[in-house]
Amino acid sequence: MNASNQPYRNSTMEISDPSQPSPNGDETWTKGEQQPRKFNDVAFGLLFYLHLIGMAACAGMYAPQMFNEMANIAASINNGGGGERDLLDSSNMSGSNGFVTSTLMSWVVGASQQIFGSSSTELPSNRLLQDEEDGANYVESGLNDFDDLLLLLSISALVACIISSLALTVMIRHARGMIVFALVFNILASLVFTIGAFFVSPFAAIMGILMVAFNAYFAYVVWERIPFAACNLKTATSAVKANLGLSFVAYSSLISMFCWTAFWLVSAVPTLYITSGCDAQAGACDKEANGLVVFALLVSYYWTYQVIQNTVHVTVAGVVGTWWFVPTEASSFCSRAIGDSYFRSLTYSFGSICLGSLIVAAVESLVTMVRNLRESGDGGSVFLCIAECLLALLRDIIEYFNKWAFTYVGVYGYSFIEAGKNVTNLFKSRGWTTIITDSLAQNVLTLVSVGVGLITAITCLIFSYTHGMVFGNELGASAAAFFIGFTTGLVLTNTLLSLVSAAVNTVIVCYADAPSEFRVNHPKLSDDMHEGWAKAWPDQF
Repeated sequence: MNASNQPYRNSTMEISDPSQPSPNGDETWTKGEQQPRKFNDVAFGLLFYLHLIGMAACAGMYAPQMFNEMANIAASINNGGGGERDLLDSSNMSGSNGFVTSTLMSWVVGASQQIFGSSSTELPSNRLLQDEEDGANYVESGLNDFDDLLLLLSISALVACIISSLALTVMIRHARGMIVFALVFNILASLVFTIGAFFVSPFAAIMGILMVAFNAYFAYVVWERIPFAACNLKTATSAVKANLGLSFVAYSSLISMFCWTAFWLVSAVPTLYITSGCDAQAGACDKEANGLVVFALLVSYYWTYQVIQNTVHVTVAGVVGTWWFVPTEASSFCSRAIGDSYFRSLTYSFGSICLGSLIVAAVESLVTMVRNLRESGDGGSVFLCIAECLLALLRDIIEYFNKWAFTYVGVYGYSFIEAGKNVTNLFKSRGWTTIITDSLAQNVLTLVSVGVGLITAITCLIFSYTHGMVFGNELGASAAAFFIGFTTGLVLTNTLLSLVSAAVNTVIVCYADAPSEFRVNHPKLSDDMHEGWAKAWPDQF
């Protein structure tokens, strides 16, 4: 991170500011320091690359076999050889992995028709047409090109990128207003839900009233914290604005996620298809998908997804850390700090990123498998529901810990275990254990992500309606367009806003660790932060 690779300052810092005493009465605080450049957690980095090689091997072994069968099925459909029957009917697919099997068959048939079919090869759907004589609209029970789906995905991605970029600019200029809006919006949204619930269910109405009360009370309790949270968000976005080249890192991660998803599908789908003895023309598999194989494939997907996401987090932490301690090296669009931090994330710190990401990926995979077992309805639903909730809670705790550990990895270059210990000791010793739970800034990012997702979803819904795209066998299935838009917009915006999220985490850590450096290098922001802190927690400052 530091271009000269020298520690910012060593070991201890005299707490000379009377407004920032040690809560335990200690006169000195042991600070983190820049680590020598070395490869940390190498074994996990190598394991990650070996897993990618394994996925490529699976694609090479199984994809050609499945694609050959797909070509034969598509030829049968085009020649009228009885392929017109609904191959997507999964009524004869049962068992604990029925969900996996039916989904797999849908992917295989759809892909075979699109890749190997002629211009007449289409997916089952309806299309909204207009009668040329009387101008009346009607739904024709016909076929709809698979290209419609790709078109919606492209439109939603474009809209999401544009709007999320504009939202980033708004947050930079109106941090406090965004936080206030987020709090008020939560209250109004829960109020609207409550009003609607009165017409549906008394129980839902009671839950809505509790939501309104909780959101209102939460806003009342944290209202005085708004200035400090706004300063955190303003400082973080100022660091990002000073190094706008980070946007390329975020957008490249979007491309990486898209490419990885495509590669994973090419590897995972044929692997399950062949190992389960599936026959797309018969619409069934000889045996259920092997649970270990499914788990391994899920871990593969989530692990790589987490690695891509956390690489961005570590890179941003490194850049913001440089901006905090040595601002002259991190104050331009394509500053040296960006390239140096990104290089460290992909080399020296890559093993640490892989280690932390693997832990989350394993738990996330278990959550997915337990959820599928519960939804299959094979019994033990109560136990599985409890297990899913506990695993989801464990995943959230690990993710919460990881974001602080990765901040230390990015700022100082620690290994993952060392970073975790430093973060825990930092907040425990400085008495900030409860303060890091203050998530007002993160609430803004969540609201923006959901807002962009809704705008993108509405855009896709309108486009699909005006162009006669009605997916499925019923008119109500047009909600698929809304779902496609919302999901795409939410995921893409979350990725872009990960810049701000990581910067906010870094600011919190650096302000706890090195407030004096912040005062020297960024006096105006430091004064604002100090004033906001004093208003929020006068007893602690």
